[in-house]
Amino acid sequence: MTTRYCVLPVVIACLGAQFASAGGHNQAREPAVAKDQVLTAEIDAFLDEYEALWDKQDPAGLIALWDQDDPEPFYLAEEQDEWRIGWDQLKDYWDPPGPSSTESLRMRFDGVQARWLTEDLAFAKFWIRFDTKMAFMPGAIGTDARASAIFRKTDDGWRLITWAESPGSPILYISRLYKLHRQEGEKSPLPYISTLYERHTRDDFAEYMQTHSKPVEK
Repeated sequence: MTTRYCVLPVVIACLGAQFASAGGHNQAREPAVAKDQVLTAEIDAFLDEYEALWDKQDPAGLIALWDQDDPEPFYLAEEQDEWRIGWDQLKDYWDPPGPSSTESLRMRFDGVQARWLTEDLAFAKFWIRFDTKMAFMPGAIGTDARASAIFRKTDDGWRLITWAESPGSPILYISRLYKLHRQEGEKSPLPYISTLYERHTRDDFAEYMQTHSKPVEK
């Protein structure tokens, strides 16, 4: 048995304690609030428009809210393995070839906070709540994720140039779902997830720890 196997149950217990003091997106510490609330309100209004276009499943409208003069937009959706880079890959995400398998979709954005990067660029963080029903799924599913984006101020208003969706780590995310939605008699999936983490540890990490570890108080 290696050291990391002994530590994982403690890690899970600590994470469980974190979730005991947190509900939904709320955190026990001070909420994150940006200094410029005027800019934040502008970005929030933009995301309301973006949200409405998602509700209508309007690919052309969504693409139009990106800066058409930007040479290389970046996009990372939570369900995608890798970033999409450039206009061809970006457009393919919203309007892929072939028939659509989406029966219904709802996107909601909240918790927006923004800051200026330059005279015409702004960065914002926010939360995404995503509910959908796909033809190949037995029922609808709901997910949520942290997200961030970079916006450019143009003559037509704010436009996107970069978008990234960032779900929590599997242990954090599943811990939250289990806390919110577990039913009587259901066992926690966390032990199996921790086992997958263990299996994913690189083979040379045990050797690395021999020269890159520090004493830990017990």
